[in-house]
Amino acid sequence: MNILYIAYSCSPVRGSEDKIGWNIALTASEIHNVFVITKEEHRKDIEAYIKNNGISNIKFFYVDIPKIYKKVFKGALYSGRLNRWQKRAFPVARKICSDFSIDIIHQITPVEFRAVGDYGKIENIKYVFGPIGGGEQLPKGLKYYTKGNRLTESVRAMANRLYRFKFRLTNKFNKVDCVMYANRETKDYLSRLNIKGNVLYSEIGLSQTELQVSDSADILPEHKEKNCHLLVAGRTAYRKGHSLLLDALKSLPDSADYQCRIVGAGPELQKLKAKCKSLGLEKRVVFTGRIPFDQMTDEYRNADVFIMPSLRETTGTVVLEAVSKGLPVVTINRFGGSLIVDNEIGWVYDGSSKQEFIDNLTKAISECLSNPQDVARKGMNARVKATDYLWEEKVRFYTDIYKSL
Repeated sequence: MNILYIAYSCSPVRGSEDKIGWNIALTASEIHNVFVITKEEHRKDIEAYIKNNGISNIKFFYVDIPKIYKKVFKGALYSGRLNRWQKRAFPVARKICSDFSIDIIHQITPVEFRAVGDYGKIENIKYVFGPIGGGEQLPKGLKYYTKGNRLTESVRAMANRLYRFKFRLTNKFNKVDCVMYANRETKDYLSRLNIKGNVLYSEIGLSQTELQVSDSADILPEHKEKNCHLLVAGRTAYRKGHSLLLDALKSLPDSADYQCRIVGAGPELQKLKAKCKSLGLEKRVVFTGRIPFDQMTDEYRNADVFIMPSLRETTGTVVLEAVSKGLPVVTINRFGGSLIVDNEIGWVYDGSSKQEFIDNLTKAISECLSNPQDVARKGMNARVKATDYLWEEKVRFYTDIYKSL
C-alpha cells in the first residue's frame, strides 16, 4: 500500500512524540511504500540518518511556518502553531496523493485531538488519525499541586472546550475515517462528536534493540530484601507530580528502607529540592538533574521499581521504557498508563481527594518495599508484556485498520 504519514514530530535522534513519528514511518516502510510530511526543523537529523544508514525506501517532505507563529504560539497556545503547520501541510499532502496514488493518510503526530487536519477533504483517500490524547483533565483531588500554574490549566481547559465546540459545529471529525485514542479520558471527552473508529490503543512503542538490552542478564535489577531503589524519570514540571510523590514518601514509616532517585531537570527542580529538605527527606531522595539518554541504562539497572506520579499525562514514554527494562511500575489508574500497567506488572492507585491520592500512592510504595519477591515477579512479567509494544506489532495493527478501510 502507499501510505502518507503526517508526522509533525518525527526525528531519529529524539524521544517522546518524535520517536513515535519516526519509528512508525520507518517500520511501516518495510512493508509499504511510505511518504512522510514533517516539519522543517527535522530535516538535518533525518537526512543525516538516511545518508549514514543507506535508507532509500521512504520519502520525506518538509513544511515550515513563519517564525512569528513559533514565537506567539507557545506553552498553552501551542495548538495554534500545530494548526498553522497543518494548513501549510495540506496542499503538500494533496499533491503527494496525486503524484504517488496514496491509499491511506495517517496523521500519527502530533498526539493531540486539537491538531486534527483537513486531510479527509482529499478525494478518494482514507484518513486515519491517532492514537490521540489531549482530552485528559486533572483530577480534582490533585489540583492542590497546580499552585502557581493554575492559569496554564485554565487556559488549556478553555482551549479544549473551544476546540470541541468548534468541531461540533464544523463536523471536522466526520471526515476522519478512523480515530484511535491513547487513553479513555480523551475518548470520553470527544464522545459527543460521533467519531468513527473509537479504538483504544497506546501511541507509544519500543524497538527490538531496546528489548534486547533489557533481556541481558547483567542489567536485570537486583531485587534486594532491603533498601528498595525507587526510580522517577522525567522533566521536573508541576504536572509530573513530583510534589505528590514527596508527600507520599513522607507518609512512609521511619523504618522504611529505600532510596528514591529523581532523574530530570525543569522549572520545578529547585522548589522540589527545597520541599524535600523541609520534609526531612534529603537522605532518602536524590535529585540527579538531567542525565544523557545513553546513561539511563545504568539508572534502570540499579532500580527495583519505577514510579510515574504524573497528575495529567497522555501516556508517558518512560512507562514503557521502564517496562522494557524489567521494572514494575507504580502509576495512577488513569490516562494512557492505565492501558499498559495492571496488577501483573505493577501497582496502580487513584483517589478523589488530595489525602486519598497521597494515602493510596503511599500504600502502593509500601507494598513494593515489603514484598521484594512480588517486585521481582512483576518485573519479569513486565519484560514479557513489553513485546506487545514493539513498533512492528503496532504497524501490523495499523495495517489491519488500513486494509479494513
